[in-house]
This record gives sequence, structure tokens and C-alpha cells, in this order.
Amino acid sequence: MAAGLSALVLLGVTPPASAADQAGGTDLTPVCGTPAKGHASCYAMRSDEPPLRRLAAAQTPPGLGPQDLQSAYSLPADGGAGQTIAIVDAYDNPNAEADLAVYRAQYGLPPCTTANGCFQKVDQRGGTDYPTSNDTWAGEIALDLDMVSAVAPQAHILLVETDNDGLDRLAAGVDKAVELGAKYVSNSYGRTGDFASDQQTYGSSYDHPGVAIVAASGDNGYGVSFPATLSTVTAVGGTNLTADPDSPRGWDETVWKRGSYGPGSGCASYQAKPEFQKDTGCSGRSVADVSAVADNVAVYSTFGSLGTGWQRYGGTSASTPVIAATYALAGPPRPGTYPNAYPYATGGPGLNDITSGSNGTCATAYLCTAGSGYDGPTGLGTPSGLAAFRGGPSGTLTGTVTDAKTGGPVAGATVGSGLDVATTRADGTYTLNLPAGDVGGLTVTAFGYASPAPVTVGIADGTTVTRDFGLKALPRTHVRGTVRDGSGHGWPLYARIAVEGSPEAPVWTDPVTGHYDISLPKNAGYSLGITAALPGYEALTREVKLGGSPVTVDASLTADPDAATAVGYDLHSTEHTEGFDSTTAAPRGWTVSDAGSDNGWRFDDPNGRGNFTGGSGAFAVIESDSGPFGPHQDTSLTSPAYDLSDAQSAALTFRTGYITNLSQQHMTVDASTDDGATWQNVWAGPKTGGQADHVTVRVPLREYAGQPSVRLRFHFVANWAYFWEVDDVTVESRTLKPVPGGLTTGTVEDARTGHGVVGATVTDASAPDAVASTVATPEDPAVGDGLYTLFTGPGVHTLRAAADGYAPLTRRAVVHDDRVTGKGFALAARP
Repeated sequence: MAAGLSALVLLGVTPPASAADQAGGTDLTPVCGTPAKGHASCYAMRSDEPPLRRLAAAQTPPGLGPQDLQSAYSLPADGGAGQTIAIVDAYDNPNAEADLAVYRAQYGLPPCTTANGCFQKVDQRGGTDYPTSNDTWAGEIALDLDMVSAVAPQAHILLVETDNDGLDRLAAGVDKAVELGAKYVSNSYGRTGDFASDQQTYGSSYDHPGVAIVAASGDNGYGVSFPATLSTVTAVGGTNLTADPDSPRGWDETVWKRGSYGPGSGCASYQAKPEFQKDTGCSGRSVADVSAVADNVAVYSTFGSLGTGWQRYGGTSASTPVIAATYALAGPPRPGTYPNAYPYATGGPGLNDITSGSNGTCATAYLCTAGSGYDGPTGLGTPSGLAAFRGGPSGTLTGTVTDAKTGGPVAGATVGSGLDVATTRADGTYTLNLPAGDVGGLTVTAFGYASPAPVTVGIADGTTVTRDFGLKALPRTHVRGTVRDGSGHGWPLYARIAVEGSPEAPVWTDPVTGHYDISLPKNAGYSLGITAALPGYEALTREVKLGGSPVTVDASLTADPDAATAVGYDLHSTEHTEGFDSTTAAPRGWTVSDAGSDNGWRFDDPNGRGNFTGGSGAFAVIESDSGPFGPHQDTSLTSPAYDLSDAQSAALTFRTGYITNLSQQHMTVDASTDDGATWQNVWAGPKTGGQADHVTVRVPLREYAGQPSVRLRFHFVANWAYFWEVDDVTVESRTLKPVPGGLTTGTVEDARTGHGVVGATVTDASAPDAVASTVATPEDPAVGDGLYTLFTGPGVHTLRAAADGYAPLTRRAVVHDDRVTGKGFALAARP
């Protein structure tokens, strides 16, 4: 039966207005393994969801981005100018600068490059003799660079790459970072436990008064890790941060916990308790001091087998550079002081107190369970502005922002001066900590309002000053248009339209006509995010520039050929499969090339391994672990050209088996559209070393749809490593084709009360499988609950609405090809 005639369930879609709302409900896996004695492990963790190598036009990276962190922690959007933040990590990431450029460009951050002086990469001696690369630490480096950029986009970044992950080498990297002028040093690594020798052996490298040395508390839950145990560093715990529009802050934060993983915390009994720590359940150094988000952050990384593009990262490796960059926003530490004392000096202002969640069980509850005030997993809390991270005298500015005409509160307004910003709550009130003295350039901005002239406020140390603001609403005009299907049917679509950066509620199109109307302030540019309520359509972003007159912005949404769930479309696919049946030569159209290798791809199973791919019969294999094969291979198995000119999407599938050592063996798949003149990576290889067999790999090739000639190569580079087997290589082209028919939509209501009936069914008597269920529409005040949408073929149909507790009702509907028909039902309650 045609896909379009199957049942349709209209989802109650509430698409994210930003990446913050994209749930990070995936598992996290440590990037680095257990370290050897005397060595450290990085604390980066990454999700196990499929990565995104490249984003579609309207697609945003999964996870929290810079704007989310700035909003959650009341941080300026353009801070960090004149400051240098150092990141100390082990090994080299050759793609560090290039990947950083992609991340910053995606979020509109200014370029940070070697050429413009913003970015510098050095070895642990300060030179350019970089260490060997490492797949795992490369992900840590990418995470650190992206988080520093997100929080302090104007800061310079110094990346110090140490020879290896030895504790002595990393300590030397910290010393070099300080020697090169960094006032903020981020260390997202550690070694589990607290030892009496730590201070004597390594302590001096982390003891630099006037420099914020920041270290991750670890990812293994309750228990401490070095160097976060040292009393001279800021120990950073971790939180789970989610958007909560109904809360005054707009965000909810709890202790970060994923299975057995969570922020480190506890009592370091071998380390002296710093004078500023006053908790009574630990006689030594308590961990942590402060915390920040440790889950669901967007990162871009392309180096090695773990470098797969856009992916969610987490761990205290994320929170640590966030805190280091927050110190940089607050300005240089006072000479001779230890910045880890600053948060304790404020007595609460400048911090979000995290009061729920735990990282395990312990005898002294506050060391593993969040509560009011200080606790182990989150310390004193997360940043709320910069007050807790600066060392000078300060005072508090408070007040209310209102509409000058109506007197009503203006929520979501930004009140700030330079680096210090606060956001008004739902009742229009705000609280802002400022350096003592005359603070000039204090401004107020809010969506839809004119900003008053900047003012100067005098504030004394320890005092509170009140200043209210009345804002004048800006004149508005209208953006109108129609949202339609753009894949063949052309019917109007019920869709959600959100304005980027606007705190106002999104607008929905009319379910029958697809029309919408948004009122926006004049003489400004906007980005409209358009998402269909019907499943199976790709989201779209449209840019609009408003003058003084209304404008029309129509949009056509594309049915997603990969999801293939849009109603009214059948999926047509074509497969080209190669099973490597011959043992004497490459199949017709396939070629084997060797770049100075001792041997290349074979089809005769020269070592007699058998087929480990899950396929049967002959297969392709490259050997590297026994004579006469080795010691070096650089060989490619290249496919014939595939014609994808008629495809809307495509995918590669192959069976494989291998043993690999990630440092000596690289297995990748690349694609070319110019007959092999240039290649682009599409599969980066295994994520972990060891043996794997009977593995089926699927690689999206969406970006190559529409190309008349696409070749693939299986590229193997190794230095006396192991082997790689490949079989049953399939290239599938996918196209959605319209099925004749149209949509019927409407609401099912209670005949007496007029209230929508959620959970009712609407069926077509002539097509029993055509069933729709009614849903709630909480975001759309113009359409009541009980909305349904049903696809059927053209012609006259008898539709039946039924719900528990109601008498069923039958109505006649005339359905036209590629159109939407409105048909509502009013059900009478059973006596």
C-alpha cells in the first residue's frame, strides 16, 4: 500500500528555538581511557549519537551553543578582549585551528586565527615542535577551544600541547602557559585520588598567584582527582543545564549525572584546607569550588577516528574551560592573590546556587549531594554574571524595567555596562553586581523597545543602588506569507514560525491555508525559523529585512527523503551492490591503487582469515600484520562512478571486520565528484581500537545527491598494523515521489462545551488504515485542542470521528489533489 495511505498521527510539535532545547538524552562515553601510573586522563565525554559532518542550510548543531551559555550564566556576548586564556592538553591536534574556525563561524563569533594573532599553538617548551597526534586527546582539545570561544569570544587563545599525558609533562605545560603571559589556565584532565606526594612533586607548577589556574574535578562521581585537589587551583564541578522558560532565570540546573558518571567531589585529606573554605565536614581541601555545564554542549572536531564533525560533548572537561573563560571576562586577577578564593568572598552574589542532584553516596552528605550553599558536586554554584570571579570591591544595582506607556513589566531585557550584564525576570526586576566606583555606559536593551541613552551610576563597595527604567515600544509592521509543501504536492502546511532572538511566543500558520502574520519592529533584520507540525519535513530558516512597510515571505518545506515519513509520498530507492565475488581481481569498474605501499587490497584472502564481515563468499581485504605484508601500507580501493543525479538523498552501506590500533592504522572512506582529483572524508573509521567483526556501517551521502558522478574509496594507511575486510558495498539513492491525494484537517470538539477532545480518532470509511489521532495545540491560541490531519486519495470520503465517552459522528468530505480541506467535528457526550 502507498506510504501516503497509511495512518497519520499529527504530532504536537514544539521545535526548539535554539540548540538549548534539543534534549541531550544520549549516553556519554569517556574520550580518554584509564591512564598509566604517573599519567593523566582527559575528562572529555562524547555522545554515542550519529555525528553531523555537515549541517543542512537550516540545521543547527546538536547541543548548547555560545548564546545558550551566555544566557544561562548572564555573560556578555562579546567579552574577553585583551585577555589570553591558556589551554593545556596532551599530544597534538593537527586540525585544532581549522575546526575552531568552523565552530566560530557557525555561531557568528569573530575569527580567531594564527594570522590575526588571536590563536597560538605551542609545544610544552613554547616552540612549534608539536608532539605526536592522538585521536582521543584531539577531541579534548576541540572541546576546550570551543568552550573558551563560546564564553569569551574576544579573548586570545594559547594552546599548549605537551609531549604526552604524563603528569610531569602537563605540569610543565602549565608553567609554560604562565611564562607566556596567560592569566587564565584551563586544565581539563586529572588522575584519580589524593596522594601526600602530589604537592611536593607537582604543586609548584599549579601555584601562580595572580593567575587563575582552573582544573576539572573529574567524571567518575564521588571521589577526588589531582590537580583539582590542590588548594591553589579552582576545582570545577559539573551540572546538567536545560532551558526552563517558566522559571525566573529561564534555565534549570542540577548536578550532572549520567549513569555511573558525574562530577568528582569529596575531601582531599593530604592537601591543606585553604583559609577561605569554611565547610566543617572535611578537615582538608574540599572539592569542588564552583561548577558549570558538563553535558550537551555542541563541539566540532574532525581529527582522527573520533573526529566525526558536530557532536554533543560533556564532562567536567566542558565546565572547566567555561569557568576559565568566565575569569577572563571578569578581568585580570589582583597580583599576589589566588582567584579560587574570589567566589567565596562574595557570600553568594554572582552565583546560581545548585540545590538538587547528587554524584553518588558518601558519609558526609553535602560532599556528594547538592543543597543550599556549598556542596561538593557543584561547589558554591555556577556563574551568574561576573561578580564572583573578580577580586576587587563591588556593589549591587537593582531595579525594574517597565513599558513606559503601559507600566507593565518587560521580561528578558538586558541591563548592563560593558562586561557586566543581567536579564530581567518575569516581573521586570533585575540584580546586577558592578565594580565599585562610577560605572559608565549602563544600557538597557529589550526586543521590541528603543534603548534609552546610556547612563552613569555611582556605586560604593558593599552598597545597593536602585535604578528603574521605562522603555518606549518601537513601531511595528507585518511579515506575512504562506508555508507550503515543496516536494511535489504544494499543499499548505501547518507550521511553527519562531523569530530568532525574540522572547515573544512563536506564530503558527493556519492549518487549512498555511497563511501566517507576524508583527515585528520596523527597520531591522530577522531570522525566521520555520518547522512543520506534520512529521517528515525539514526545517527552514528565512532571512527578512524590514523597513517601514509590510513584507511577504513565503516558504516551501522539503519532505525529508532520509526520514521518509512525510504523508502523501512514496519512497523510491535504487541500490548498487558489490559483493566482491571474484578472488582474482577487482570487480569491474573498481580499482586498487598503492601510494608507495608494499602491498594493496586483495580479494583472495591471502592469510586465510575467512570472512569476518558478516557477508559470505569472497571479500576485499588489506593485510598489514604478517610477512610478506608490511611494514607500510597506503592503499585505496576505489569504486566505479555512481550516477546520483536523480537522487534526493543517498547512503553508503558496507559490511566490515578488522583489528586496529588507532595510532598505527587508519581506515577511512572518502568521496569524490571530480573523478578522484579531490576527495572528501565521509567515514572517519572506528572510534576505538581492538577487534570488531560482523559490523554493518551506514554512511549518509545526502550532500552528494544530484551529482552525476560520485566515486568512493576505501583508504587504508598503516605502519605494520593489522587488517581490514570489506564486503557487500551498497550505494542507495533515495527519492520521494508524490502519491495522488490531499489532506483533511480540523478539530474534534465537545458539542456542549466547545473544548477540544484530545485522543479522538478520525477514520476514512473507504480506507480503514487511514487513521488520525487528535492532539493538543498548547502553543497555538488560534487553533483549539483536538486537531487532526488525515491524508487520503482524491474524491468523496466518509469520515468518522470517535472518542471514549462520546457518540461517534460521520461527515462527508471532498478531497482534492494537493489541497487541504477543513472539516471539524462536534461530538455529543454519551448520556
